[in-house]
Amino acid sequence: MDLRKKRIVRTKTLLKSTFIALMESRSPHEITVVELCRAARLNRSSFYAHYGYMDDLIRDIVFDCVAEVCDSVNRSPLDMTEDGGIHRRRIAIYLDAFLSNDTLRRLCTCEDSDLFRADIVSAHVKITLGSQDDPKWYYPAYFQNTGVLNLILEWLKSGMNAPKEHIIEIIHQFSKAMYYPYEY
Repeated sequence: MDLRKKRIVRTKTLLKSTFIALMESRSPHEITVVELCRAARLNRSSFYAHYGYMDDLIRDIVFDCVAEVCDSVNRSPLDMTEDGGIHRRRIAIYLDAFLSNDTLRRLCTCEDSDLFRADIVSAHVKITLGSQDDPKWYYPAYFQNTGVLNLILEWLKSGMNAPKEHIIEIIHQFSKAMYYPYEY
């Protein structure tokens, strides 16, 4: 990696980690570019060299967090399916990884959490589905991702008022319905 690319990675990493640290004491949308740059000991031009807006930085952080969650699930040796749906243990691994990611959890439970829902769903869909040319496969999978993630986000926002086992079973049953062979 050349020096310029290393500097870009280092600056972006510093901006992300500083933002995450600032997020511990306030809502993400209360953090300003000026405050972030002061805390990171960078000038504003460094921020704007990498991000057009604060939302771009947040999207980048969300993408990193979702990628970490998906990577931990992909390391699971379990079969993908169980009795026609996503394996319940695989769903549990996903929920545990999601819940243990402090940054993602904070974004999902802060007072502005609804503002991040679309970014979380979008990051998850990009990571798990990429861009697909076959709408017969892509759109049902996109619908499933969106439904499952909205369920998880609502569950988190409610303070996880339902047992985790119930959420796992709902996701499993939903996946069984989604994987039913389609006739077009």
